[in-house]
Amino acid sequence: MAFTQGISWFNGLHSVISYSTQDHSSGCDKSRSSNAVRLNASTLYHIRSETNLKHDVVTNTLANFHGSRQRNAFPEIIDGNIEIYNSLGNDIVSKVVHSMDYNEQSNNNMLCSFCEKGKVAEAYRLIDSMAWYGEIPDFDCCIRLIRGLVNLNRIEQACKILKLMVMSGGIPDAITYNKLVGGLCKSGRLDIAIRIFEDMSFSGCPPDFVTFNTLLRCMFKENKHEEAISFWKNHLRKGYPPYLLCYTVLLELIYKNCGLSRAAEVLDYMILEGCHPDVVSYNSFINVICKEGKSDDAFIVMQALSKHGLKPDEITYNTLLHCFGSQGKWDEIDDVLSMMKQASYLPSVVTYNILINSLCKHQLLERAIDILYKMVSEDCCPDVVTYNTLIGAMCKEKLTKEALDVFRYMKDNQVGLVGRSYNILIDGLSRNCEIDKAMILFDEMVHNGITPDDITYGSLILGFCNKDMVEEALQMLKQMFRVNCMIRGSTFTCLILALCRNKLMDSAIEVLDMMVACSSKPNKVIYLSLVNSVAGFGMKDGAPVCLKRLVQHRILDDSSFLTNLN
Repeated sequence: MAFTQGISWFNGLHSVISYSTQDHSSGCDKSRSSNAVRLNASTLYHIRSETNLKHDVVTNTLANFHGSRQRNAFPEIIDGNIEIYNSLGNDIVSKVVHSMDYNEQSNNNMLCSFCEKGKVAEAYRLIDSMAWYGEIPDFDCCIRLIRGLVNLNRIEQACKILKLMVMSGGIPDAITYNKLVGGLCKSGRLDIAIRIFEDMSFSGCPPDFVTFNTLLRCMFKENKHEEAISFWKNHLRKGYPPYLLCYTVLLELIYKNCGLSRAAEVLDYMILEGCHPDVVSYNSFINVICKEGKSDDAFIVMQALSKHGLKPDEITYNTLLHCFGSQGKWDEIDDVLSMMKQASYLPSVVTYNILINSLCKHQLLERAIDILYKMVSEDCCPDVVTYNTLIGAMCKEKLTKEALDVFRYMKDNQVGLVGRSYNILIDGLSRNCEIDKAMILFDEMVHNGITPDDITYGSLILGFCNKDMVEEALQMLKQMFRVNCMIRGSTFTCLILALCRNKLMDSAIEVLDMMVACSSKPNKVIYLSLVNSVAGFGMKDGAPVCLKRLVQHRILDDSSFLTNLN
C-alpha cells in the first residue's frame, strides 16, 4: 500500500514519544503498548528538517510497536518500503494518533524518568505536549526542570514551565523562583525578573531576602541607582518587613555607586519610615566602607551612630582599628583607643592582635613587642594568634633566635601549639639556611601528634635545596608521596632546579615524571616556564633533557623550546 499525501503536514509534528515505564509500587518493569504522539499548535510552523521529521516518526514508531500486540498496526512501515518512507503523510499520522491512549499518570512517570536521567530537552517537550492535552505535569518534576533549564541558560523555556506550573495549581518554592530571577538578571532581562517577582506573592510563594538582594544588585549593576532606591521604598511602604528588604545591602550598594552623602540620605529616610538600623547594621556598613579603604568615611558613620542614640561596641572599634592599621594611620588608631577608654571598653585580646598584626605588617616589630608588654601588664593574656604573628614577623627579619625563644616560651607556659606555629618557624629557619634546627622542630612536631602538611614539607625541601642537600630533599619529596600529601608546583620546581644545578639529571627527570603524574590537567605554561628557568640558570644541558621528557608526555613540543630559548 502506498501513501501519496504530501509531507508538508509533518511541519506540525512536535515529537513521537515511546517508553517502557517502571511500576514503582511493585518494582517491576511493564511494557506499554499505548504510546503518545504529541502535537503542539504553538510550534506548528517550527522549522525542522523534513528528513528528521520522517526519521522521528518511522524509527520511533518501529521501536514502539515492534514485538507488541500492535505489531501489525503499520505493516507498510514494518515492511521497510523505502518508497513509502519517503512519501509519509496524513494517513500514517492518523493511524498513529488514533492508536494511542492518553494517560496522564504514564506521562508523568515518563517525565520523572527524564528528570532523573537529566534529559532536560525531552522533559521539556513532554510537558509541552501534556499541556496541549490538558494533562497536569508532576510539580516536583517541573521544579527540577526549571532549575535545569536555568543551569543550561534556557531561560525562556524555564519561564514557560513556571507559568504552566502556576496555572496548573502548583506552587514553586523560593529556591526555584530565586534561581530563575537570578538567571534572568544575569542574562540582562531585568524587566521580566521584576514581573516574576511581582507574581510571586500571588502564586503562594512570597519573595525572600535573596530575591530582593538579587534584584537590587542587578539594578545597580545596570546603573539604575534611583530605580533601585524607589523599588526599595515602594516595597517598604507596602509593608514588607525591613529584614527582608536588606537595608544593609542597599546601603552598601548606594555607598559603592553613589557615595556616602546619598547613602546618608537613604539612611535618614529609613529612620523616618520607622526602619531603625541597629548597631549590627551600622557595624556591617562600617565594615563595607573599611573594605573600600575609606577610613575617613568610616569614622563619620561611627559618629552618626552616636547621633542616632546608639553606642559603638567592641566590633565597631575593632573594625575601625583594622581599617586604620592596614593603612598605617597610627594617629587615628590612638584616637580610637582613647574613645574606647572613655567609653569604658577595655581592649580585648582580639583588639591587641589587630594592633600587633598591623604593626608587624608595616615592619614595626619593636612597637609590636611594646604592645605585647602592655597587653600582659593589663592582665590580657596573649593567645596563640598573638605569638604566631610575632614569630612570623621575627622570621621575616631573620631574627630566628628570638623567634625560637618566643616558641619555647609558648611551650613552657602551655600555650596550645598548633601546626601553623610549627610551620611558621620551620619556614623561617629553612629560609635562613638553618635546616638542622628546622628538622629538630619537624621531629618534635610529629612526636607531639601534629600532622605535617604541604607547607611543612615544602619549607623543608626548600631549606635542603638552599644548602644543596638534594638527596635529602628528594627523600622528603618521596615521603610526601608515601603519606599522600598534596605537593605544590613550586616544591617540584625548586627541587628540579636544584637537581639540575647539581648535574643529577636522572633524579631531575624522576621528579619531573612525578610532577606530571600528580597533575590531572598539566598546564603548558608552567612546564614551559620550568624549562626556561633551567636554561636561565645557566643549565643549558639540563633544559633539553627536561624538554625531551615533557615532549614524551605530550605536554610541550620542540618548537616551544626553540622559540623561547633563541
